[in-house]
Amino acid sequence: MEVFPNNLYIIRGDPTAPIKLQGRILEIGGDSNVMSNMSISLKWGDSLLPLSGDPWPEDGTEHFGLITNAIQVMPPGPLTLIITVEPDGSRYLNGATLEVEVDILISVVFRFTPDSLHILEGQRFINGAVNVSAFDTGQPVENFTLSAYLVNSTCSQRHTSTHFSVVGLTNQDGLFTYEFESFTGLPSFHNQTFWGGLRVCFSTDSEYVDPINKTWLANFHGGLEVTYEIQSAQAFGFTTILGLALIAILLAAGAAILVRRRRKATIDQLAGVFSYTAELLAAGDEVREAIFNCYESLCQILMSRGFLRRDFETVREFEIAIRNALPISDQALVALDRIFEEARYSSHVLGEPHRQNAQMALSTVLQEIDELQDFPERDSYIADED
Repeated sequence: MEVFPNNLYIIRGDPTAPIKLQGRILEIGGDSNVMSNMSISLKWGDSLLPLSGDPWPEDGTEHFGLITNAIQVMPPGPLTLIITVEPDGSRYLNGATLEVEVDILISVVFRFTPDSLHILEGQRFINGAVNVSAFDTGQPVENFTLSAYLVNSTCSQRHTSTHFSVVGLTNQDGLFTYEFESFTGLPSFHNQTFWGGLRVCFSTDSEYVDPINKTWLANFHGGLEVTYEIQSAQAFGFTTILGLALIAILLAAGAAILVRRRRKATIDQLAGVFSYTAELLAAGDEVREAIFNCYESLCQILMSRGFLRRDFETVREFEIAIRNALPISDQALVALDRIFEEARYSSHVLGEPHRQNAQMALSTVLQEIDELQDFPERDSYIADED
């Protein structure tokens, strides 16, 4: 029995990123023929894993394809599965077993305490905590690697602007703590002339976390914003503060009116694309063509709304734009990304399972769009590959 290697991510609890094993069964002796349509099963320990669909697809290859979801009780990291082929007396074939190792990834949720920082005059310590829990179970994730950085720039430039860093693991409660200290002889953290404008950034190099979580934390979370206590000599007069507050209120009111006018039209436009694509798939249209048309329509909307450059060149720019344009869950966006990726880059025929995956992804996105209360505006947003 041979199992072919693949580079697909397996995300626990995510039906769009299941365990997929493909391989073939060869006759020992004789002409080493490829055998098919044998009784085959997949186990984890003593647990028989349910397979999705027929393990022997009629694609002319005589290869088997085992698909099953990574269930919630599976731990993140390397996992050994056992493929078992039963004997076939009618063809005088013995059975066989094969152990296969796969890597199980998990999606996680980060909670920051505090979620912003306020530095007082004379303050010499900055500290906080990050709680990491599994997205599918809500349980704390222990021994999860995290790094915290105290920088004087943006998080994307932390490699050249870091004052201090802390690296550690979450405890049994999924908690990672950090603390930065301005040692004796150095100014307090309130001194922006010495330290610059501060920010606390985070990253993880865990091998068993969904890559989307890893990228979001390092590049899109943006870190914890820091505000400073105003020194008495720098305080504004009451009249100045009142005037600024009035201007801010007027600007906010005008912006709110503009957002309300644009929001409904934009949501209807995006929802219309997804609804139309779902109708085409339900009517039996060719899967790859329907998804391609959906992708092109989304690009047009994203460009017209300023989320995407008109001369964009990379898939990453599109992914960043769709994530900024749709304030819905990571789970829904990941499912959407994956159907676009499979439609654009795979060479195999997209059949009924792919149609069902696409319909499920579109249905999830439409449901979450219906529940939206607010919609972000990006009149001049330009996706940044960095």
